[in-house]
Amino acid sequence: MQLQAAPEDEPHGPPFDFDAVYRAHAQAVARFAARLGGPVFDVEDAVQEVFLIVHRLLPEYRGDAKITTWLYRITENVVRHRRRKERWRRWLSGSADEVAGDLPSLQPTPVEELERSRASALVYRALDGMSERYRTLIILFEIEGRSGEEIAELMDAKVATVWVWLHRARAQFAARTLALEPRAGEENA
Repeated sequence: MQLQAAPEDEPHGPPFDFDAVYRAHAQAVARFAARLGGPVFDVEDAVQEVFLIVHRLLPEYRGDAKITTWLYRITENVVRHRRRKERWRRWLSGSADEVAGDLPSLQPTPVEELERSRASALVYRALDGMSERYRTLIILFEIEGRSGEEIAELMDAKVATVWVWLHRARAQFAARTLALEPRAGEENA
């Protein structure tokens, strides 16, 4: 994600005024730090640290890249450093049981694994009963995350046509999935 500022707020060429950079980009830096850091991350401290670095380095900034790109890199480095520091702090703060007790397991539980396996089997049973074009569309768009433009190019079709096909494919997929889902009580039979 790239930080964005209103074009009129973007200072043009060196030298840059710190106050103008702060006013134009503080909210974008805060938003980006919050997204990178997660829900328990201290955004205000990170933004303050970013702009302390900016204040120190701004006289050296040559303007080779956009100021937003430069701020993005500084923000990313500050967040990464703070998250790493916090992990070390948690790790060093107690016994292995205490530290491991705070960290969620990266492995799925057996119940989650079974649910995932069942859901995957249901998806592919539904896909197997669909027309090839619609099956391909669902796989490319929903599973592989391809854009409509990429799919249009791959399938040699217009983008508008791909969106119509995708709408129909989703409807066909939903109907197939509903028809294949086990009814309550039938799962264990």
